[in-house]
Amino acid sequence: MESYQLLSYQMRDIKNALTGVLNRVLLRYDVSPVMMFTLELLLKHPEYIAMDIASEVGVTRGAITQLLDKMEKQGLVSRHPHPTSRRSLQIRVTDQGHALANSVLSEYHEQIAKMFDVYSNDEIATLSKLLSKLPL
Repeated sequence: MESYQLLSYQMRDIKNALTGVLNRVLLRYDVSPVMMFTLELLLKHPEYIAMDIASEVGVTRGAITQLLDKMEKQGLVSRHPHPTSRRSLQIRVTDQGHALANSVLSEYHEQIAKMFDVYSNDEIATLSKLLSKLPL
């Protein structure tokens, strides 16, 4: 087996392990992966409107509207008139949404850190340096 093929299998295994950890954490908080992705997206891009989110997530505008309705009912986001477009609404992450995202990510990072207990600080630094070269 070529080294790139082996690396590809290993990377898929890593992705699956990370996804499994995230899904277990999200389950404890009763949050779906798409809700968490939307929260993270809005925290990173507070200027996004529903169409931007739909495009990033890869779903229809109607599906995003339903998701945002649910998130708004749960107090995770709020919608406000857009300052420059009468046809759009600004979507803001609420304090409760911030707290939820922080809690989920904190627990997720704690779980991931446990996976790296077998590595020395130097090995982790080397791995981080190598991964930073990936064109992501």
